[in-house]
Amino acid sequence: MTSKQPTTTAVDLLASFFNEDASDYRQYFEYSDGLRIVDFEIYAVGTESTIARYSGREEPWYVVNNLLRITTEDGFEGLSGVNTYYHGGFSDKHLVKLRDVMAEVVQLNTMDPTEVSSILKEQAGFADEVVASVDIALWDLAARKANQPLYKFFGAKRDVIETYASLPVYDSLGEYMDTVREYASLGYKKFKYHMWGAIEEDLRLVEATQHEFRNSDYRFMVDLEGVYDFDDAMRLGEQMDQGLFFWFEAPVKDELLDECAALRKKLGVQIVPAGYTSYTPEFIQQGIDADAWDAGRFDSTVIGGISHALTLLTIANNGGLPIDIQSWDHTLGQLANLHLMLANDRSQYFETPLPRSAFQFGMKQGITFDNGRAVAPKRPGLGIEVDWDELATAAYYDACNKQF
Repeated sequence: MTSKQPTTTAVDLLASFFNEDASDYRQYFEYSDGLRIVDFEIYAVGTESTIARYSGREEPWYVVNNLLRITTEDGFEGLSGVNTYYHGGFSDKHLVKLRDVMAEVVQLNTMDPTEVSSILKEQAGFADEVVASVDIALWDLAARKANQPLYKFFGAKRDVIETYASLPVYDSLGEYMDTVREYASLGYKKFKYHMWGAIEEDLRLVEATQHEFRNSDYRFMVDLEGVYDFDDAMRLGEQMDQGLFFWFEAPVKDELLDECAALRKKLGVQIVPAGYTSYTPEFIQQGIDADAWDAGRFDSTVIGGISHALTLLTIANNGGLPIDIQSWDHTLGQLANLHLMLANDRSQYFETPLPRSAFQFGMKQGITFDNGRAVAPKRPGLGIEVDWDELATAAYYDACNKQF
């Protein structure tokens, strides 16, 4: 792997995002023998309580939370957490790849996350999730050096954001209704359904919701994971327009921009992409030009990290497109996305996966929620403390570390 430096740096990226000079940040990305990475640790953790389906057309996903901790010669740490998903059982696939990548990252003469990400992705061809693990940890490290929470490091626009409860697929209408009531008692007013993916059943769920909560101030969202064709998406959208529902995520496959634009023109609900497979700068611009979405969508842990997320946010902001970042992650992954949204005033809502406590496993504290809002952490960087001992009690656990 070559250490040839790309043109764009973290300072350049921040300057574009801020739309102002960011040269004062250069000190936090400096490299020398006294600042180099001297240790890394990787943990792969899975629990039975996070196994879930996100569409009725798929098998349950086994979720592995992959944590990376890097330590530098001068005593600073950087953290990241990236979820990976597997059918049939937990896997150490991400850990193995990340271990090999980190053995090479420590040989690079840079601590700049944007430069490192470019080398890993564009020159070495590593997968986006692996790149994200390294990239987020380096941004966390830089913010810790600056003694700032990441959202302030990115130029805070606020310190709270409205949140919604994001429900996995359940087996019955009653389970959906009961879960809405349970989380409404915790202050949530907005709820997102992952659907069965069968038009008649999904219509019944929408209709039952509109009947059951017709006198409430709750509002609802639908995520179809792109499994419908245009006609079924239109049928469900027309029923959603009858009340309570305001958000239609992944009604068809993301790349079908003309169909998304047609749905947006004919329906009252907001049209939003899934953002899992198509998230290049070129695609975001194509979506803007096609007038395909009411808001864009991606997850920094999926697309290659914070560096790529800042690039996409800048393009979206310049095009007047809100970006509501997907946050179905464990706490560290959620936090990477929360900090970005708190620094971007065009982002509307923070996603909370359910059950909430299951995704906080291995953390000494979870994200703070106050009356239906997610609250910014006060500690530097991602702003959370990991309970390393609790991690080892998981149903699935693997770890490796190396010193240099």
